[in-house]
Amino acid sequence: MVVIPVISSKGGVGKTTLAANLGTVLAERGRPVLAIDLDPQNALRFHLASDPHQCTEGLAAAAAGLLPWTQAMRPGHGGTVLLPFGTVDDERQVDLEQQFARHPHWLGETLARFALPPGTLVIVDTPPGPTVYMQQALRVANFCVVAVLADAGSFATLPIAERMIDKYCRPRSDYGGSTYVVNQVAPGRRLNHDVFEMLRARLGPDLLGVLHQDESVSEALASALPVHRYAPLSQAAQDLSVCADRLLDRIAAASAASPQPPGSPWPMEPAR
Repeated sequence: MVVIPVISSKGGVGKTTLAANLGTVLAERGRPVLAIDLDPQNALRFHLASDPHQCTEGLAAAAAGLLPWTQAMRPGHGGTVLLPFGTVDDERQVDLEQQFARHPHWLGETLARFALPPGTLVIVDTPPGPTVYMQQALRVANFCVVAVLADAGSFATLPIAERMIDKYCRPRSDYGGSTYVVNQVAPGRRLNHDVFEMLRARLGPDLLGVLHQDESVSEALASALPVHRYAPLSQAAQDLSVCADRLLDRIAAASAASPQPPGSPWPMEPAR
């Protein structure tokens, strides 16, 4: 499996939208995709579930032993498999965060017990900023996709995510590298354009791609469909396709350098 957290230093950058749409595009490229919502907002379901209101139970309940993992997972759009976070009250959320703090490698150990098919991509949506959820994801990440906006706030807070990556990812030999997606790019707006140019110069070859401002993104969410299905000829669909293909190229290059053993059919209950 290849674990790909989608992270951000600040909220409001379209991280969950990016995670969901990358997942569906990658799945339609023929790759098995497990999309994990590791954010207590439980918002990934609005992008991927056919009925988001049925996603009240998920990862949090399974982690607490309240239901089997196979029941926590459900089919998602585009051939993905969705593991929603689930709806939790504040007490259960605190309990889960304490569990993560006590067991810093919980996510990696849990994923290792799943029998995933060969070539599975695990897309992980995380809350913005330094959290125990991001720590869990980064400790097992093979690649990171960092979502940013072309604004001064994203530019200024970008080092927060990079410090987390430096701490939890880069020391590991199985980490393939960081990539960046600049969201809501509007070339007609001078400040937006200027910040984007600074980001492009700073990120260089690590810039995975850009997502231009496009009304089809919000319209697709309102229609409960992936962007490339709602508006396949839109600018956003083209941008997401470019990002997915470049990410697959990076994964292929890393796999060629370090081939992985084949997996097994899934989903299955983790071994105990």
